[in-house]
Amino acid sequence: MWWLAWAAAALLLIKTFNRLTTGRCYCDTVMTGQVVVVTGASGGIGYETALELARRGAKVIVACRDEERGKMAVRQIVRETRNIHVRFIRLDLASLKSVRGFVEEFKRTEAKLDVLINNAGAICPRRTMTVDGIVKDMQINHFGPFLLTVLLVPMLRRSAPSRVVVVSSAVHRIGRVRDVNDISEGYFQAYANSKLCNVLFSNELARRLAGGGVTANSLNPGQANTALYRSSSALEALRSLALGAFFRSAREAAQTAVYLAVADECADASGGYFEECREARAAPRARDAQLAAQLWTLSEELVRLAPEEAI
Repeated sequence: MWWLAWAAAALLLIKTFNRLTTGRCYCDTVMTGQVVVVTGASGGIGYETALELARRGAKVIVACRDEERGKMAVRQIVRETRNIHVRFIRLDLASLKSVRGFVEEFKRTEAKLDVLINNAGAICPRRTMTVDGIVKDMQINHFGPFLLTVLLVPMLRRSAPSRVVVVSSAVHRIGRVRDVNDISEGYFQAYANSKLCNVLFSNELARRLAGGGVTANSLNPGQANTALYRSSSALEALRSLALGAFFRSAREAAQTAVYLAVADECADASGGYFEECREARAAPRARDAQLAAQLWTLSEELVRLAPEEAI
């Protein structure tokens, strides 16, 4: 049974290495008076991001689909941080109507927006269409956040300096978006394509907002032990077999998003891709400016953006 001991030792070393190489946000910036929206903040990376920003004094909007889980997250964050300026607004990214409803509610109740963190994501085990006629995981991961961000740009501009943070993934590197007509393939490839779209969107957003005091950056949080994998039995089995050795905690995975939201050295950084709380190099396809512009045009069409809403 010696091999069991070796296997256990190897897993321990891997786990320790993962912890040692996980980037940490050491910035101690206080965010009192700032307003932050975090999508998908009822659990996982989004929750840990919202928790940390609330701990720094920010007014945090927990934006997610499930009202019960969202309000529970708010109660937990308030209890842990003693910050009473945390509240829930329902947001279902699989519904463009819900996205517009969120924006209306937010604008009605808030005077400014300092940081928007597009964190929510999904992996759909089978090809499913939304009520808007878009492949579901593509809409949740890209088209919904695209509409949300564009509609909030006027408020971000009025609140400048302000920041947009887009949570992508390392799997953007296997995205196959060669042109804008092949982005909605089934199952995991659609997820990879959507993560590539995240980086392309962030880069094009940064270009369009350049010089206006609003920055936009994307990031890879790393492999995290979150509920994202539960949507697929195969991916959940992989997570379980890994026994946590290859996965970081949600709190660790939230560090780069927090870093981009608060760090002084990121105040003027825009159009970048980050890993482990430092700038990294995205895949060549993710840096294709022409593809990013094409994706933007398609996105405007699919979310039915009015001419006066365009940026």
